[in-house]
Amino acid sequence: MNINHLNLKNQLELVKTNNWIDVRGIENAHQLSDQYEDICKKHEINKKWILMINPENQSLAMLSKSNKVDISKILKVNTNKTKIDIKNIEFALGNGNCAAVILCNPSLKDDELAQLNQYAEKGQTDCIVLKSNQQLH
Repeated sequence: MNINHLNLKNQLELVKTNNWIDVRGIENAHQLSDQYEDICKKHEINKKWILMINPENQSLAMLSKSNKVDISKILKVNTNKTKIDIKNIEFALGNGNCAAVILCNPSLKDDELAQLNQYAEKGQTDCIVLKSNQQLH
């Protein structure tokens, strides 16, 4: 089955069909900070980069104050002035240099998430999508 041809009704259905895309709902800034910390701790054992695209600054600042996470392996990219270029995300996922790519509140369609799943699998890179129920920035 080619994942590009899946007819996905919603993002939760996508999460059930693979192991490389993880869509998580975020209720508040504290929960977001906890998610950042959990993701970083889980992936730091790989000694690879963790790429954060459009992270929330306050939650990221809380992470940098934590002694539990090595922030030297975190790359932060902001695309606030432009739309996220999916080709760049595909490259980051597919080349395998990152342990994880974290997308914060992306405006991606289900078919784009399915496409990212292919690249994540190719590069053995987890892709975590954090969707906020409120505006955190």
